[in-house]
Amino acid sequence: MDIFVIGASYTGKSTFVNLLTGGKGIGSFKLEDERLKKLSEVFKPDRIVPPSLTLHDSDLLGKLFVEDKAQKIFQELNGADAFIEISGGLSQNFTSFTDTTLRFLAIESLVLERNIIRLEKEVASGEADEKVLNVLKKAYEVVNSGVPLVSGDFSKEEIKILRTYGFLSLKPRMVILNLCDGEIDDGVLEELKSQKLPYMSINVLKDAPARSNEIFRKVLEITGHIVFFTPSEKEVRGWLLKKGSSVIEAAAKIHSDLARTFVKAEVINWKELVLSGGWKKAKEKNLVKLQGKGYIVNDGDCIYIRASAIKSRV
Repeated sequence: MDIFVIGASYTGKSTFVNLLTGGKGIGSFKLEDERLKKLSEVFKPDRIVPPSLTLHDSDLLGKLFVEDKAQKIFQELNGADAFIEISGGLSQNFTSFTDTTLRFLAIESLVLERNIIRLEKEVASGEADEKVLNVLKKAYEVVNSGVPLVSGDFSKEEIKILRTYGFLSLKPRMVILNLCDGEIDDGVLEELKSQKLPYMSINVLKDAPARSNEIFRKVLEITGHIVFFTPSEKEVRGWLLKKGSSVIEAAAKIHSDLARTFVKAEVINWKELVLSGGWKKAKEKNLVKLQGKGYIVNDGDCIYIRASAIKSRV
């Protein structure tokens, strides 16, 4: 997943990215999962690969924000799966997230207006669905009334249509209140609540590395992701997967060929596998279940995919 770290100047966002990834501008943020450690102790693999996120340090909603470049900013931020916003820090501006919300709305207003104009012509010529046009018009009214799309009154079908455009105020977003000194004013917390923004209070410079797992799991929570494992003597790896996904989608995460040639999946909870001492002993205890394509993967599942042989094409 690509997580864009945003915030005003002197809030500590670049420090945040650097401390959690070791990179400047962009870096890999890994989850130090205790379950992965326990599985590795059993399998003693050649390689251990923890689940990870890619953090991008972005100034496009901070000092580089220019409303006249809304379309360009939108295109660059469109690739974000979620946002982490840093507020406070040396700036002591703990309500800067409100400015970000307003910038989201300004960008979306312009993007919606351009798409509405285009769709009106396409609907008139029979090239587009009027239903989509009506949803965008409704969204335009919402953002111009100062309400983020995530808080708008939309049906599931309308949300599905809007998500295809990658609108920023529909993407998951959490706020890190970077505490240098003192406490957060109750008014800040009320504003976060009114905007339905999840948050954490952290002294980024002192505590970010120590609380990295907590931050990672908060990202999984707001994006609706779980972790599953593929443990073996060769490699123990953790994978991120959208909550509610099937085992076929998990197979596709590992390799597209495994999804295409899927037969069955061997599935067991990580703790049962560890207590059993590996796949062989777990099977002897009948703890490993054979699951078909419709199985919904749970957080902490260990999975081995049975696939048919791939026939070479001549």
